[in-house]
Amino acid sequence: MSTLLKQGVAASVAALLTLGQAYAADLAAPKVMPVEAQAPTPLIGFSFGSRYQTDYNFRGISQSNRQGSYQTFFEAQYFNNFAYTGFATYQTRLPTRPDMEFDLVAGIRPTFDKFAFDFGVIYYFYPNETQLFAAPGVPFTTKNTDC
Repeated sequence: MSTLLKQGVAASVAALLTLGQAYAADLAAPKVMPVEAQAPTPLIGFSFGSRYQTDYNFRGISQSNRQGSYQTFFEAQYFNNFAYTGFATYQTRLPTRPDMEFDLVAGIRPTFDKFAFDFGVIYYFYPNETQLFAAPGVPFTTKNTDC
């Protein structure tokens, strides 16, 4: 038997042994943790993050002038995720030249068996937005473009 053939057989055996261990690692874990191992339900939880979006669109209209947009969010959840408050920031490039879009959110997330709902409100704010006028005395801003 040549050296090359011996090395090929050794590599094949090693691959089969490794593959067998990988299958053993994929065994199903128990679906419910024992009561002793469960952590207590927190009264307040937090989530936060940021992302980069290549084009920030809202209802099919580019809010970033077809350029990239950095975005961040923060949310606090209360009473096992029943109520929440938070904010988000978006980098914008609009004709009215606001510094950014700042969104405030609040709401509740009740669950009934397998049904989950989200009832909330959101407020959009554009700091330092310049007013443009569509006609004499008629302001045209991002606040009234959804009319």
